[in-house]
Amino acid sequence: MKKALATALAAAVTALLSAGPGTPATAASQYCRQTSPNSSMLFYNGRTGAAATGTLSAGHWRQKATSTLPENYTRAAVSRDTLLLYNPHTGDGETGTFTAGTYTRAKVFAGSFKGWFDVVASGDSVLFYDESSGRGVTGSLKNGLYRQARTYDDLGKGWVITAGSCDTMVFAKGIGETDEDHRSALAYGTLRNGVYTQVGAREADGFLGDMTATKDSVLAFSATDAEFFYKVGTAVDGKVGAFRDSGTSVVWDTVDRTSDSLLFYRSDGAAATSTLSGGHYAFVGPLPGVSSDWSVIEGGV
Repeated sequence: MKKALATALAAAVTALLSAGPGTPATAASQYCRQTSPNSSMLFYNGRTGAAATGTLSAGHWRQKATSTLPENYTRAAVSRDTLLLYNPHTGDGETGTFTAGTYTRAKVFAGSFKGWFDVVASGDSVLFYDESSGRGVTGSLKNGLYRQARTYDDLGKGWVITAGSCDTMVFAKGIGETDEDHRSALAYGTLRNGVYTQVGAREADGFLGDMTATKDSVLAFSATDAEFFYKVGTAVDGKVGAFRDSGTSVVWDTVDRTSDSLLFYRSDGAAATSTLSGGHYAFVGPLPGVSSDWSVIEGGV
């Protein structure tokens, strides 16, 4: 199975420049249709362990609780009901249920996640990826627990950007040969039941930059010194729809998601929110009173 997946992905990447338009998105998976979207969001300070949790739904933030977690976590992923926090240098981490803005620790891990610097969650699964080697690991992330399912020898090297909707995983990287030739390549597939399955790959329409995804949509954002440029597409059932321009904004340090909303954050404490659902983006407004010391911000799907 690993060899077949690697072969399919390698072939898809090789064919990027000749690939036609992406297949339009179809209906969401059965799991995504039958479970409740997760609007929970975590703010965490890795130096002190301070944390705040709440919900971000329809672009509106409601804080639920503050707490103190172990220090030095630097990576997080949230599914429909579960939060994973860990440090890739030590591999130590924890998981717990995370719904309606409330986190309850369920299990502590020692050394389990060492070396994995890129992590993305879908509705019920999580994928760890190593850009330099192309290796990956997937597992289920639900009911407060992580259970490893598969390893992958070659998901393709150099995918510098990853994002996950409720059932779809998206990889992206720049492929332009000159500074003036800004283009991106995409690979995508389903991420559900603890397993990633390749569906397709293509060259994107222009340069995408970074990405994040809500339950059924993906936002790509690239930056100049003065502003962000946004593109929006759908991400459902392992397929990614065509991206279209969706405006500009000031530059942000972090953009993260919940099931239908986005949070924009800057290290000086400035923040704003928007909605992103069904491939449609709408700015909501500034979010006042946010602290300037959060090192990890992560929301559910």
